[in-house]
Amino acid sequence: MILNKSGRRAIRLDAWALSEDERAFDMEMQNRKDQDSLPKRSRFYQGLMDSPVLKSGKKTRYKNLPSTTIIFITQDDIFKKDLAKYTFTEQCEEVEGLKLEDGTTKIFLNMTSKNGSKELISLLQYMKSTDINNPEIQVRDKRLLDLDKIVTQVKESEEWEAVKMDILDIGIQKGMEQGKERGIEALIKTCKKFHISREDTRNQIEENFDLTEEKADEYLKKYWK
Repeated sequence: MILNKSGRRAIRLDAWALSEDERAFDMEMQNRKDQDSLPKRSRFYQGLMDSPVLKSGKKTRYKNLPSTTIIFITQDDIFKKDLAKYTFTEQCEEVEGLKLEDGTTKIFLNMTSKNGSKELISLLQYMKSTDINNPEIQVRDKRLLDLDKIVTQVKESEEWEAVKMDILDIGIQKGMEQGKERGIEALIKTCKKFHISREDTRNQIEENFDLTEEKADEYLKKYWK
C-alpha cells in the first residue's frame, strides 16, 4: 500500500515488481465496466509511486526517479480501437518523434480484442478463467505452462482455501451492506476478480441470500461478465 503525504488517500497495488536494472512495474486488474476514468487513475498511481522515492529538502534529485511502467488489464476496450495493447508515453505535440523521456510508460491491456501478438492474446485469455484448456488460447508456450502450474499449486494449497474464504466473506459483507440485488452483484464480481469458481460462487449466493439454484444461476448469467 502507498499513502500520499497527508495519508488521506492510498493505493493498494495488485502486483509490484522491480527489475534488475531498477525499473518499477505496477500491474492492476480492472473487472468493473463502470470503473472511474482509468487514464486519470493511472496518472494518480504514477504520482504516488514516485513520491516515496524523493526526499524532501535540498537533497531531492529527480534523476533518481526510476523508470516506471503502469499496466492496467481490463475486461472491456476502454479506447474502442479493438487492440489488445495500448501503450502511452510522453511526447511533443509540435515535433514528431521528440519524446520527453521522463521514464514513464502506461499500458492498457484489453481482454476482448484478438488484435495483438499470439503470446499476449493467449496470456489475456488465460487470465480470464485461469484455464489452460481455454480454446481461445492460441499459444501454450513454456511461460504460460509454467504459470498454469503455479496457479494450480496455489489453488490446491491450504493457504489458498483460507484466502478464498476471506474473499468470500468480503464479498458477502459488501452484499449485506448494499441490499440484495446490488449485494449479489458485488459478491459475484468479487469472486470473479479472484478467480473463485462459478460453482463455489453459486453456492455462496444460495446460502447467503436464501435462493434456489435456478435463481442463483440467473444472477450469475447477469453479472458474471
